[in-house]
Amino acid sequence: MSFEYNINTRKDFEILWVDINTHQLRDLNNVTFEVYHYQCARPGVLVAPAKEPYVITEGLTDIFDIGSFYNATDFIDRDVTIDFSIIANDLGSLGCPPNNYVVCSTNSKMAIVNGYKKASLSACELAALINIGSNNESATGYTATAKDGFLILKGIFVGSTTRIQVGSGNMNPILGLHTGDLDNGDDVKLVQDIYPSPMIRISTGRYVCPGVLLSVPPYRLEEKYYVVYKGFDPVTLRPELSEEDFILISGKNNDLIYSFGG
Repeated sequence: MSFEYNINTRKDFEILWVDINTHQLRDLNNVTFEVYHYQCARPGVLVAPAKEPYVITEGLTDIFDIGSFYNATDFIDRDVTIDFSIIANDLGSLGCPPNNYVVCSTNSKMAIVNGYKKASLSACELAALINIGSNNESATGYTATAKDGFLILKGIFVGSTTRIQVGSGNMNPILGLHTGDLDNGDDVKLVQDIYPSPMIRISTGRYVCPGVLLSVPPYRLEEKYYVVYKGFDPVTLRPELSEEDFILISGKNNDLIYSFGG
């Protein structure tokens, strides 16, 4: 049985144990309640510690090196050099929000400083340039994106045998990254949100776990959660289970239900 509950509310979880032969309510021993969900398999993800703007210098801090590993022996490792011609001629085509980032001590997005071209880029602009690359060398084995002003790197391989790892690119100091920084992917995981907890007996065969707060965090919208009620037959001592699942939604109605007082 599936249910929808509003996020950031309290919910009473209740179970009625019914005898399959007499169809009468009956008590079980050691009745417990638990909630779990599954975490999807994921690739390795790195977030650059340094926030935009990123001031890069052609020929000095313009090489980006990331390795994407499928396992210990299969990987992709390719250097990407930022194309300054795009910055100078076609930066608007990247589709990034406008910004006022300029090279220090100048009024320009790109300027010549001590004989070197420098550019001041947002995380979105830098991510797009990394994905494009130059001279047919683009990001391979990962994708670069931006969120809240930080550069995010996500591997294309999924699972616990995979990882994304920072190489020896000269752009690392600009991003706050270090050679060897890495993040491993994950397989599908079972996550225990509420470990088996004793339920309160209200009356014959009726048990409740009152006032469970379905808040963000730790719960998330549109995530499916699974509920397991478990008890033991007082005569045979065999376990009995009842299961249901629910999805959290964003609603206006208060889903606060205290049924055990009725």
